[in-house]
Amino acid sequence: KDFEKRFRSLGPEPFSDEFNLNYLVNFFKKKKKDIKSFLIDQGFVSGIGNIYASEILFACKINPFKKVNRLSKNECLNIILNSKKILNQAINKGGSSIRDFKDISGNKGTFQKDFRVYQQDGKNCKRPKCKGIIKKKITSNRSTFFCVSCQK
Repeated sequence: KDFEKRFRSLGPEPFSDEFNLNYLVNFFKKKKKDIKSFLIDQGFVSGIGNIYASEILFACKINPFKKVNRLSKNECLNIILNSKKILNQAINKGGSSIRDFKDISGNKGTFQKDFRVYQQDGKNCKRPKCKGIIKKKITSNRSTFFCVSCQK
């Protein structure tokens, strides 16, 4: 019973059918928090951590500090699609080993080699034709990385 109660407060998983446009639009209605805060909020969506939130928003060209009530339906769709895409890539690479993460076989993940923005502070944007620089901003004791030029 405690088990069920604990999981009831969690949002849908990014790969589930419940994580859809209707869900995002309704969840974001009248909310003024930024999109990055929602992506790492397990009550909104389960399983997206800090690293992946930055990578997803970079793929979407969305500024992490954009308020959710200002997102278009197209941007919401992009968040859904890129959440699945980035997480699939990370799963296929065994996750991200930043400090000491290892899988059950003792192997380190290799997705950190594919980071486009996370831990890229001060570097040039990896998006073709973008002349922007990756910036790091700390909010709620979490690092957020984004391109100052292409993430609007």
